[in-house]
Amino acid sequence: MRLWLSVEWKKARRRRLWLPVAALVAMQGLWLAWAVRGMDMQEAAQGYLGCLYQLPMMNAIVMPVAAAVLVSRLCDMEHRGDTFKQLFTMQPAYGLFDAKLVLGGAWLLAAVAGQLAAIRLVGAWKGFSDALTMGDVLCYLGGQFLVSLFLALLLQALSLRYKNQFIPLAAGLILGFLGLMSMFFPPAVMRLSPAAYYGLLSNVRMVWDRDTRVVTYFRRPFPWDDLGLLAAAMAALYLWGRRDFVNREV
Repeated sequence: MRLWLSVEWKKARRRRLWLPVAALVAMQGLWLAWAVRGMDMQEAAQGYLGCLYQLPMMNAIVMPVAAAVLVSRLCDMEHRGDTFKQLFTMQPAYGLFDAKLVLGGAWLLAAVAGQLAAIRLVGAWKGFSDALTMGDVLCYLGGQFLVSLFLALLLQALSLRYKNQFIPLAAGLILGFLGLMSMFFPPAVMRLSPAAYYGLLSNVRMVWDRDTRVVTYFRRPFPWDDLGLLAAAMAALYLWGRRDFVNREV
């Protein structure tokens, strides 16, 4: 695996894969700064929880598109040069599939870590007085990354199957749209949309008091049942996508 990853890294190092990741983190950081610009002391008392609640909602919309761009740039090299036959004389097909998934996952992990850094910077700027605990960091990092990895796996299977890279890009747009629409439905319906798991795996929830018009954020236990559903779907998708790629004629 180390050799295959090294080869993929060398092939992709001039593809500017950092660009969609940096653009995503910068956009979300600027959006957070804009959203909290008028925050008073009472709102700053739960500022970190508010950010941890809002960013997963935004991820459900924009992360599928960012993942589609990243995966497409990783996978279109072989399509463009029609080099699958040559590559498979030097490495097995499953090695190529796994190496691209690991490399794409590493960039998505960097994106989620960048989001946490943006939350921290915005909190220091506005003087958030609540605590950003290690539990909050781990729940956010683990939950948001696993959903991103699932989407990357789905989009990679499409990117490797179809030479036309518009297909995974269109799928990313559709997944983002479904992620947005799923927010208006109960959890039972949200579980049918992959991007909705950004919100489902968040450990922060919100209550809005209609009379006082005050929003209160609170922590909840991590939703291990939703994580189990996602893990089962990811395992099934990985087995199917890997087998489909290995058995495909090139």
